[in-house]
Amino acid sequence: MRLNILRIVSFVLLFILLISFFVPFIKIFDERESKIELPYYFLILGRDEDLENSVRTDVIMLGALNEDKILLLSIPRDLLVNINGNERRINSIYELYGIETLMREIENLTDVSIQDYIIFDYSIFKEVGDLFAPIDIYIEKDMKYVDYHQNLFIDFKMGYNQLSGEELLYYVRYRDESGDLGRIERQKNAVFSLLNEAKNGGISKIIEAATLVLNHTINTFEITDLIYLYSFGKDAQLDFLSFPYIITEKGYLVINEKELTNLKHTLKTFEMSFNVSTDKKVWMLVTKNFDSKVYNFYTYVFSVWKKPNYQIKVLDEVFRGLPSTHSYVFFKDIEEEKKETIKSDLKESFGTDFLEITDKNKYFELIDFIASNLVNSLDYDVLVILNDRW
Repeated sequence: MRLNILRIVSFVLLFILLISFFVPFIKIFDERESKIELPYYFLILGRDEDLENSVRTDVIMLGALNEDKILLLSIPRDLLVNINGNERRINSIYELYGIETLMREIENLTDVSIQDYIIFDYSIFKEVGDLFAPIDIYIEKDMKYVDYHQNLFIDFKMGYNQLSGEELLYYVRYRDESGDLGRIERQKNAVFSLLNEAKNGGISKIIEAATLVLNHTINTFEITDLIYLYSFGKDAQLDFLSFPYIITEKGYLVINEKELTNLKHTLKTFEMSFNVSTDKKVWMLVTKNFDSKVYNFYTYVFSVWKKPNYQIKVLDEVFRGLPSTHSYVFFKDIEEEKKETIKSDLKESFGTDFLEITDKNKYFELIDFIASNLVNSLDYDVLVILNDRW
């Protein structure tokens, strides 16, 4: 059984990238032209047909959108479900029975109605990469690999590289001793690099990208739908949900029926239903106090943070209310013993000491900064401001 949250996040980020191409056209279309009604549910499927020699879905995620909130539910690809009297892993349903059966099964599991879906594989990196090339990528170590069977010929040097679309595809497909985790981090780096290039693209490239995305993914979206989604979702609060499951003595993943009721309630009402496991988590918001020369701050935070029982959100904006000579942390209603544990986890993860904020004026400046970026600080137990000493 492998449930890899980073893999899911990487595909979600790529999906957000695809959506973002349509931003300049928001004012062109009237919202009434869209068929979408809130709350709105959509399915994201990611697959790697070239590498795995199959069309099994590596990533299965249900998205839920309301006026001020987006919920993303990750569904374990090895979850056992019953299809026509046969037990199957849910990631095999698309290949064996098709998208309609998979959608119907997820609707049965969650009690919601799915309106749209998008299915894509790694080849989209080449197509979009060619459009915005050269793509600036910082490569952390030399990468050399040849695999004639997979048609992979990789020879990248450590440092900043400018990659073509095909080279970008090689980069995200590269495998090393870090296995899937390293590969997923490279996917995230590629997504943020593409986002950076897309921001600087002209209108003609945006139009070309929109056409490319529609033509190189399997989807049910129309341009007006995407624009309507963006207009509602661009400032929404994003929460990740996990599908409730139990691991049997034989190692199979089966549905945890006891907790499934809470999940269904959350998906319908957009109100978080906490259970024992989520109650133990520390909710942490991480931002920075420096102008980064590297555009993958988000990727950096998630790549170094390995501690369990934390729910992390990254705000990639610069807070200028405190000197950049230090990193800082603010705690809300946390006992002293737990503070020391969190400080230790922060130092071990980021390699620097953190000064605790006790000045009320600075705290309110920080809260105002967070609110100006449309994030609700009340959702977080710990606020972190990271300097550039990492």
